[in-house]
Amino acid sequence: MLQTHPLNQRVFIVGNSSLFEEGITSLLTLEIGLQVSSIKYTNDHALLDHIAQHRPQVIILNESSLVDPMYILELIFSSISLAGLCIIIMRLTDNMVDVYNMSQKTNARKLCKREQVILSKGDDLVAVVRG
Repeated sequence: MLQTHPLNQRVFIVGNSSLFEEGITSLLTLEIGLQVSSIKYTNDHALLDHIAQHRPQVIILNESSLVDPMYILELIFSSISLAGLCIIIMRLTDNMVDVYNMSQKTNARKLCKREQVILSKGDDLVAVVRG
């Protein structure tokens, strides 16, 4: 069943402004209906404030960056209402991504759905971001 998404789905890419993150930003920016922005991680408070203020539907974390994605995931889990949020952890070492989809009805961490997806082309990433 196809899911419907907001006309302008907000996507945040969190990291340290690496070439990998810039490439993902460029790829997703070409898609109609996605508002993509990169956020350079400086500290926890600034990141959480930015997320709370702009309310993205998708957050992409780069496992290969200087920012530990599992730490950021835990930080977001413990600090922000997660209803409907999708967090994607990407890595340079393979084509697999971890996708955490939070239930629309709750912000309870244990009710999130985690899956691993193998990406073989750019359209696969777009499909994961769109849900």
